[in-house]
Amino acid sequence: MLLQLFIMNTEVSAIAAQMRDSYEGDPWWGRNANSLLGEIEEQMAFERPGGQHSLLELVWHMINWKEFVISRLHDVDGKDLSYFENNDWRHLDHAHKSLWHQGIERLHYVHNELVGMVEQQNDALLEQQVSEREYNFRKLFHGVLQHDIYHLGQVAYIVKLLGKR
Repeated sequence: MLLQLFIMNTEVSAIAAQMRDSYEGDPWWGRNANSLLGEIEEQMAFERPGGQHSLLELVWHMINWKEFVISRLHDVDGKDLSYFENNDWRHLDHAHKSLWHQGIERLHYVHNELVGMVEQQNDALLEQQVSEREYNFRKLFHGVLQHDIYHLGQVAYIVKLLGKR
């Protein structure tokens, strides 16, 4: 029975390990999220280089879509897809400096919550369709991981860009 349980959770365990590695481990591509975000000087977080998104906006954007995945795994908040779409690139008052530290804390919290929830799933979930979407949980889990990596690349680039000034 234990072997059967292990086999049934092999893929979700691997996905959760990749999520954890990207955030706090030793990912193949470079610095993990925790390390990279920890290097950011607070004043950098509020700058919009070239009129693009700030580091603050990127962090809250990543939070939003991690919360979407959590909501699809554990629908207790009743938030539909439109809630997350409306908060995709939410307006953030860049004069409210505590938003940076709140964002970093919230990202850490939702990341750990998401990884914990994924670890508890059975591989059979991966084939199930996500509510309000036309794809399954496999695509959702891999998608949120890829989404974070994409935006972490932007974060790294912006930090380098702002650090050279």
